[in-house]
This record gives sequence, structure tokens and C-alpha cells, in this order.
Amino acid sequence: MFVIDPSTSLRVLHEDDARELFLLTDDNREHLRRWLPWLDVVTREADTRAYLKATLKQRKEGRGPVFGILYDGALAGVIGFLPIDRVNRAGEIGYWLARERQGHGTMTLCCDFVVRYGFLTLDLNRVQIAAATENIQSRAIPERLGFKLEGIMRARENLYGRFVDHAVYALLRTEFDAAQK
Repeated sequence: MFVIDPSTSLRVLHEDDARELFLLTDDNREHLRRWLPWLDVVTREADTRAYLKATLKQRKEGRGPVFGILYDGALAGVIGFLPIDRVNRAGEIGYWLARERQGHGTMTLCCDFVVRYGFLTLDLNRVQIAAATENIQSRAIPERLGFKLEGIMRARENLYGRFVDHAVYALLRTEFDAAQK
């Protein structure tokens, strides 16, 4: 477990988190649906369990962990790496947070930790974050953390029948190291 602040911590998600994570997803379904395209395929606890099995396999293969965000001990969201490209030492971070925890700086703190983890523990050379161009809250996180906007990927994601563009941000290891001095 990694302590982020007195109320917030991160821990690797496991299969036994399936029920709590499914219920959190279900409780936030409308809120998350605005920007996340996978909610229609997560309709049962078994779907969440399959996702968790895949993330554990990803971690075991050295392709990056996925963490549960805990607030006062209860699951409040997810943050972690999409499968890391080990050859190019590049990783992309994905995340979501329950509606009631948004707007408190929680995700920025968690992202900062995961970025550091990526560079210092996983030895990545590049960390990327992509968000729908209209998702101002999500885009603000890499901007706060010093990522550079590299461009717009047109029609990157099918959001329930509507294709949305994504802003792609990246931070390189050299930039991370320079900011630490």
C-alpha cells in the first residue's frame, strides 16, 4: 500500500476487489459514462472480475500495475497503466474517480505518484496521458504535472456512437529528472 495523503492511499487491485469495484462502478455509471467507453460491457460483477484478472496478468508480465484509489479505506477509483510497451519503455496512464471524490486534488496527487512510479520503479522513458479534448477536468491533470501537449488524435474513441478526439500529453524521463533538481 502506498500512502498519498492522510486520507488517500493506493494499492494494487486483486480479484477479491471485484464486488466492491463493480458496485462503485455501478453507483457511478452515469457520471463515468460521459467520458469512459467501456461501461456497457461491465454489467455484472463477473465482468469486473475478468478485468481484474487481466490487470493482474498485465502486472505479472511486467507491463504495469493498476491501483485502487482508497479514500478513508474505501475504494474510490482506479488508476494505473494500460499495458506498457517494454521495448520502448513507454506507458500510458488511465484513471477514473467516483463523483463525490472529484474536485479535491485527489487524482492529481495519485497521478503524480504513478508517474514517479513509472519512471523510478518501472524505468520508463515516456509516460503518456490521453483525454477527450472536451474533458477539461481530466486534461488539467497532466497540465498541472508538467506534461507537454503533443497533439490531438482525431476520432480516437467511440463514446457510445459518437467519436471523440483525444488530447495526448507526455512527459519524458529527461524532463522528469530535470524537474527534480
